Amino acid sequence: MENYIIANCTDVGRVRQVNEDSMTTFDSPNGRVIVVCDGMGGQNAGDVASQLAVKVIEDILIDNAFNSPAEAITQSIVAANNAILRQAAQNPDLGGMGATCVMLIIKDGKVHYGWVGDSRIYYVAGNNIMQLSKDQSYVQQLVDAGEISEEEAEHHQDKNQITNALGVDGMTPPEIGESPITPAVGSVFLLCSDGLSGMVNNQNILATVANKKLSLKQRADQLVQQALEAGGLDNVTVQLVEFGTAVAEESNGAPRIVTQFESPAISNTGKRAAGRKKGLSTILMYAGCAVGTLLLCGGTFWFFSQEKEEKKVETTVSSPAHKSHESSSEPRKAEPTARPAASTPAARTAASSAKASGKNDKKGNTKDKAEKTAEKGKKPGKGSSQITKEAKDKITPPKPEEVKPKREMKKENNSKEKADQPS
Repeated sequence: MENYIIANCTDVGRVRQVNEDSMTTFDSPNGRVIVVCDGMGGQNAGDVASQLAVKVIEDILIDNAFNSPAEAITQSIVAANNAILRQAAQNPDLGGMGATCVMLIIKDGKVHYGWVGDSRIYYVAGNNIMQLSKDQSYVQQLVDAGEISEEEAEHHQDKNQITNALGVDGMTPPEIGESPITPAVGSVFLLCSDGLSGMVNNQNILATVANKKLSLKQRADQLVQQALEAGGLDNVTVQLVEFGTAVAEESNGAPRIVTQFESPAISNTGKRAAGRKKGLSTILMYAGCAVGTLLLCGGTFWFFSQEKEEKKVETTVSSPAHKSHESSSEPRKAEPTARPAASTPAARTAASSAKASGKNDKKGNTKDKAEKTAEKGKKPGKGSSQITKEAKDKITPPKPEEVKPKREMKKENNSKEKADQPS
């Protein structure tokens, strides 16, 4: 479980009018990142170069997850270099601006580091101090060649001439530590611009950093103060990372990293990173809500669709029997071609009685009764269509004479003849 705190301090110094140093620290998918950049160019906007480098490094490392911390350091610094070159090309007033860079990435309990230029990284453990970075400068080349000693290099007149930096055409990739460091309990990493290392020697730096009677913030402030007291010829920037001595506040089993800020530059970049993370969290939250809502609506729609389909299937299966039942319950339509009522026994009997009595004046009534009887016989049931006039004509019963038997007709004629004979 990683347990560390970070403290920092920066100052414009006692000679320069503008602080060209920039620094930042932030969490990323690649680990915890700590950066110090020292701008160069003087009137050619060294502060613009260092601020741009810090911003690009943040953007690259927050938005991308690299295969290793070493790759993350290299790719972010290369991207910062390209951004500075583009900015200078677009604005002639910024031509010649550049910056140095030192960077730590803490991941899985190990510290990875890289650098460009002459800003430095120190490692203090116990009573020992070790310079992890190696200046990319003209004076360091003289030391490597054996022409001067390290003590002579500290006071060499050309010690500020660097051989590699961001914003320089043909910048070589950053130097990466040969192997990551597993920090000892109580050990401290120091990242600084040459405003400190050029004014305060390693032994004085060690004495201040190893003084555990002071808080980490007080030690950072004291280092800057020592550089100012030594002349403050340049901007001074310090970041300290101490492992294993701070009491971490537990939050769900994970330590809370306490970071102490002082400079406006670090505060602004920290806030920007926090704002970016907050915005990403908000987007993820709303996206999760939207997905949940869609799943809920889709599930509800599917459920009711299935239920409706099942009902439809049940209706389809039961519809033949239901229709048969409905058909049997409907009234049958009356036959439009009913047999004439006069052909029925009742009609014939009525007609014969009328004829036998000789009451011719009742023939019309008999006809009317026969028609009514026929109409009753052909009256349509409920729901049947109306019978046309032509159909009525077809089913109108014939006159009684047309259905009389011949024997009855002969008897009737004989009766008439007898009646006509004189008495």
